[in-house]
Amino acid sequence: MGAIGRAMKAAWHELRKPASYAKGDEFERFIRKNLFPHVYYDLLHKNYDYLTSQYFYIESSKEPDFRFRSHKSGTEFFVEAKYRSHFYQWRLEWCKTYQLRRYQVINKDTPIFIVIGVGGHPMAPERIFLVPLKDIKYTVLFQSFLKKYEISADQRVRENDLFNIREGVYVI
Repeated sequence: MGAIGRAMKAAWHELRKPASYAKGDEFERFIRKNLFPHVYYDLLHKNYDYLTSQYFYIESSKEPDFRFRSHKSGTEFFVEAKYRSHFYQWRLEWCKTYQLRRYQVINKDTPIFIVIGVGGHPMAPERIFLVPLKDIKYTVLFQSFLKKYEISADQRVRENDLFNIREGVYVI
């Protein structure tokens, strides 16, 4: 297959990708570029895209979206990205029960942080929340709970800040 054929095939697959996956991919790019940039973090793992996951079962796809290592200390941690267009009755479902259970097991060995973008566009969310998984007990989170973890959309997360999340308050 020539270059034109490959380009047409890629375009066809991109057009068939569900909108929710496209938004998720865009939000993941936002997180890597803006919140966890290469200046501070090495990217050790990123889950595969929709097309790859559709055709192949990849065991590591059960892990959160990203695994990073801090340049400063070598500390490794996971980040799970979730973008939602809006809150529904002041709450949102960020995962399914089986995912929460799986993440809780992983979190025993390596910390997991959930980054939730709400509103706006996946590449420019109106609101962003950075929540340690250890503080999450449910698959549905209320806006009043998340408010304590809100961060600025243009804020680069530094390791000192990341691990200063204490008692439900993001410390800057």
